[in-house]
Amino acid sequence: MEPVLKLRNLKVIFPTSYGLIRAVEGVDLDIHEQECVALVGESGCGKSVTSQSIMRLIDSPPALTRVDTLEFCGEDIQDYTPKQMQEIRGRDMSMIFQDAMTSLNPVMTVGRQIDEMYIRHQGVSKQEARELTVQALGLIGLPEPRTRANSFPHQLSGGMRQRVLLAMAFACHPKLLIADEPTTALDVTIQAQVLSLLRNMQTGCGTALLLVTHDLSVVASMADTVYVMYSGKIVEKAPVKDLFESPQHPYTVGLMAAVPRLTDTRKEFYQIPGTVPHPANKPSGCYFHPRCEYATEQCAKEMPPLRSSGTNREVRCFHPL
Repeated sequence: MEPVLKLRNLKVIFPTSYGLIRAVEGVDLDIHEQECVALVGESGCGKSVTSQSIMRLIDSPPALTRVDTLEFCGEDIQDYTPKQMQEIRGRDMSMIFQDAMTSLNPVMTVGRQIDEMYIRHQGVSKQEARELTVQALGLIGLPEPRTRANSFPHQLSGGMRQRVLLAMAFACHPKLLIADEPTTALDVTIQAQVLSLLRNMQTGCGTALLLVTHDLSVVASMADTVYVMYSGKIVEKAPVKDLFESPQHPYTVGLMAAVPRLTDTRKEFYQIPGTVPHPANKPSGCYFHPRCEYATEQCAKEMPPLRSSGTNREVRCFHPL
């Protein structure tokens, strides 16, 4: 089956006074219909740049973006004009950004912002758009949706604002939704509600989902396939069950070991030694080798290729676990 999104060899570089920031280096990604794909990694590894590049939201220049293949529903969109991209954004592919407060226009009511989605992409009248907006706000569980539609973003709580973004993202039943850390700054209870709602909406609309996160508990409960990213490169890909049962890359093992557990008897938090390398000054060879206890001389000199390591599994390591 043809994937909803097919991405091959994405590279994004930012020229700065510090040198060339190699944010993304040769990322490949496939997302199939109704599949939830998680993109996991520490802050600064290139997850958000990858997701924004898929939406063609990063201007080039100033960024230097190169991609061999960027296909959406079988169509090559890498040469689409800005006007063509505006037609499919919101209607066929949507995105939920990290911070709900800065993602919404502070001087417009949330209802009016959702109205624009229906008016722009479905060609309905203002009155029809408002009725659709009220229905959408009710569907995502916002109390008194007609009243809340007249509220400004600052008058809503963080959880309510996140629900508004969900209503906006699913307004036109897109084929692909990119959720960039959609539960940032939410408490655990609201986070669980938002994730449950996101999953139900995705299933109900038949939408493919790219979930960008660093929270492995979210990955375990939401994802079908997981891509682990480190310093701009994919280091491991696996079905979610296989990844949690038998992680193969030392970085993935380190991420999982850093998650606190009630059954842990060590009485101290584990952390991966060292720090993520500066994107303008990456080490030679495998980027993870300065922090890896299994690194050899080969790791310090050569970048390991992303190789098959089982059914639908790939790992970028000379010494997979």
